[in-house]
Amino acid sequence: MFLNQLTKRDHMNLFSKIIIAGFSIITFSCDNENGAIVSNKATSAATITTAIPKKFLFDATKAETAGNADWVLDADAVPQRFPTPAQSNVTATTTESFWRGGLSSWGIALAKLGHTVETLPLGTAITYGGTGAQDLKNYDVFVVDEPNIRFTAAEKTAIINFVKNGGGLFMISDHTASDRNNDGWDSPAIWNDLMSSNSVQTNPFGISITLNTISETTSNRLSATTNPILNGSQGTVTQLKYSAGATMSINISANATAQGLIWRGSSSQGTSNIMCATATFGTGRVVVIGDSSPADDGTGASGDTLYPGWTELASHSRLHMNASLWLAKL
Repeated sequence: MFLNQLTKRDHMNLFSKIIIAGFSIITFSCDNENGAIVSNKATSAATITTAIPKKFLFDATKAETAGNADWVLDADAVPQRFPTPAQSNVTATTTESFWRGGLSSWGIALAKLGHTVETLPLGTAITYGGTGAQDLKNYDVFVVDEPNIRFTAAEKTAIINFVKNGGGLFMISDHTASDRNNDGWDSPAIWNDLMSSNSVQTNPFGISITLNTISETTSNRLSATTNPILNGSQGTVTQLKYSAGATMSINISANATAQGLIWRGSSSQGTSNIMCATATFGTGRVVVIGDSSPADDGTGASGDTLYPGWTELASHSRLHMNASLWLAKL
């Protein structure tokens, strides 16, 4: 049975079985500060038991495949809701080439942990609180990797309210002047427009994308060992490489929870020159990375020029996976 087809009772039964099985193979402790589930002893990503399966929705409505971009789970001619072959066939030994999108490694990694991944196909509106099968209320985390079409007013309201009411939003930008479909909007401008011009609250996350372009590898990360994104169940994040990305700034007056996690190597750990940031808003959570390259696994549609950023540094997969689980409140 597909995870997205499970009833509430099915989920509870599955939860009980996993917890019972979990006691025999691994024990868990809860990070008191962040509520992150972590293992009491080292274990590989493939063997980590997830207590409650979560649903991740990857956007494909905002020209995420324009130009050389391929920021989808499965690079069909037009990405569909369910990647093919079906994720019910994913096992611990499944390779990322099981699907062919630039984000297939990310999707396969989540599926191996027992989570459900879906695509929001082109032509589908982003909604929250509606009756559609892919309304955001039906998901735990919404991933938008380098949008190249501006969100409508209704979509901006939906996204902000999704987070406000408990959802997780993974925002990935690219460098300035990265308008892949030549419509006058690139991802930094689109993300800033979402945060500065919406019907819910101005700058709700306290984060803004800087209109710049940088390329560098940094080890300048927050030193806190309790941070569940930098020191999570999927491993410790020690580096982040930008291959032409944009930094960001935080405004704690707008949102006191806005926090930088990784900065440019030569920068002080202040409110600017940030390469990865987080915030909470309402009961939801947000993660922002300013470059699409670290999530790129190097595979996608024929003719696209892609690079293996996901495996270029071990920290890249750890960062995205730890962040995904944090957004899902695991």
